[in-house]
Amino acid sequence: MLHKLAARLRAFDPYLLFLLLLSLPALAPLLAPGLYFFDAHDGRHSVFYPMMFDASLRSGALWPRWAMHHLQGYGYPTFIIVPPLGFYTVSFFVLLGAGMTLAVKLTWMTGILLSGIGMYRLVLHWSAAAARLPGRGAPDGTRLAAVTAALLYVYAPYHLLDVYVRGALNESLLFLWLPWLFLAFDKLLLHGSAPGWRRLALAMLLLAATWLTHSFAILAVTPLVMLYVIFRVGWLWWVERTSGAQADGPQAGRALLQRTLLAAAAGVGGLLLSAVFLAPLLAEQGYLNQQVYTTDTYNFRNHFVQWGQFFSPFWGYGYSDDPLGANDGMGFQVGALALILACAGIFALRRGMDRNRRALMIFLTAASIGVMAVMAPVSKPLWEAIPTLAVIQFPWRLLLLVTFTVCALAGLALVQLLALYAAHVPGQFDARAEGSGLLVFALLAVVGTAAYADPALQAIEPWREDGRAVYRFEVEHPDMITWTQWTQSPFTTSPMSADYARPDYIEAHGRTQSLTRLMVQAGDGVVVRQDSAGSRFGGLVEMQTPGVVRVNIMYFPGWQASVDGARVPLRVSNPEGLVEVDVPAGQHTIELRMGTTPPRTSETHHASSRYVSLRILQDAAVSI
Repeated sequence: MLHKLAARLRAFDPYLLFLLLLSLPALAPLLAPGLYFFDAHDGRHSVFYPMMFDASLRSGALWPRWAMHHLQGYGYPTFIIVPPLGFYTVSFFVLLGAGMTLAVKLTWMTGILLSGIGMYRLVLHWSAAAARLPGRGAPDGTRLAAVTAALLYVYAPYHLLDVYVRGALNESLLFLWLPWLFLAFDKLLLHGSAPGWRRLALAMLLLAATWLTHSFAILAVTPLVMLYVIFRVGWLWWVERTSGAQADGPQAGRALLQRTLLAAAAGVGGLLLSAVFLAPLLAEQGYLNQQVYTTDTYNFRNHFVQWGQFFSPFWGYGYSDDPLGANDGMGFQVGALALILACAGIFALRRGMDRNRRALMIFLTAASIGVMAVMAPVSKPLWEAIPTLAVIQFPWRLLLLVTFTVCALAGLALVQLLALYAAHVPGQFDARAEGSGLLVFALLAVVGTAAYADPALQAIEPWREDGRAVYRFEVEHPDMITWTQWTQSPFTTSPMSADYARPDYIEAHGRTQSLTRLMVQAGDGVVVRQDSAGSRFGGLVEMQTPGVVRVNIMYFPGWQASVDGARVPLRVSNPEGLVEVDVPAGQHTIELRMGTTPPRTSETHHASSRYVSLRILQDAAVSI
């Protein structure tokens, strides 16, 4: 036992500990007890979305679809269109005993720290140093460069902006997945699926995790991964053709074809694993009125980035509310140190560089410039020609990809610069020199942008973690209320609006009897009790005569109504598009539960598939 522990301690990479310690200043606002940045753009959403998701989980929906407090309590199928993985993570921390806002902060902390570790591992892999430097191997500057790239990634301006200015939980978690995703696909292309198909399984799971974190990734991250796979396959083919190993040519070609097919299989597998979200999204999004998400504030035409903004040091907590960019309230800088290192590395491309590293740097450079061009006004015809791009809303969102490519490029560039230094000054680059360089670059990376992690913090009051937070947001922003195709008359208030405003409103983990959930529409009767809980609603009514009871829930396919436990038909109540059921005379319990539809069928199968996927992930983790 002691021998195993000693072996693990010897194998531990001290650079990772250094990386984690230097990442802590980026977490400072998240570590403030009892405080949170609710005034960030989506700061409130990043709390009340997972709050409603957790409420649905607790009501028995293993894969939640319904957000109970939207539309002034009528509810909305938010989780049909918003991927759930980040919310599952928050619910995991809630299950461990954290409050909702603390669970959100813990999710952010986890994402930030793991994103840095992922970039560290990716740069080590791309510089082909992992095999040469096991454990505490001889210093050649590669680990210094990898730590620097990781810190640049953690402290990248847009990374901090996504967390502390935008408060965009799910989108910021994509920073976590990107380096691990590219690492998995690159290892699959270089080494195949062995051992035991683990690399294939891991690439598949990471791709699905990316798509299930934010729908933006489907349109933005997927093309970049595909371009990288095409580039990598083409590069490997060229290397094999020019390596001189003619005798092994056919065999090498077959091996490359096999690895290419494995990458394609990983893409298909990721798509199948994501089908539990994508199938209902494609089939049922047409029932929703989504114009509000692509017009006015969300019109992409107002959010292009001027080229100068990529290099401007401006930082702000406002909005991108100037179509010309000059007076935007938020900054879109790529990051000075990362750009300086990347440019220095580009100028050193032809000076004794390993050709594999050179090819990677050329790809990352081209990808960075290309994505920046797509964010600039010059690309407006492209956005106009492809209507689907409108759902991205903000072209500057693609800074996520540029941040990833530039930070990785900076790491590889630093590897090259240090190699040139070592070649010109033989014997001078020892462990002490590497330690000094690591300290200098680490401090530059941290000090350069750590001051940006300084949002205004507010106390975490109880109302901010229940339905009153959603109600108050919709009162402040009635233009953000949207409806379904069954709504004939738009509205901004409901019978429950006054309930949310009452001082005696009580809610615990999404369960409340404070909302006017049932109303007798026809016949003589009274409502004895009202229940609201995530994806289950109803209560107890006492009818003197047969009548009709309206359940104040927005109709959507999948609702199942029951009276005293027996399924009954339901119909749509106009003009709002709510649910009505016929109720006989007497005392009856009414329940409305969000169930299945054809695109959501086999929930048990999906649940078991997710369990199997988790077991595969556990087995596959050792391959990276």
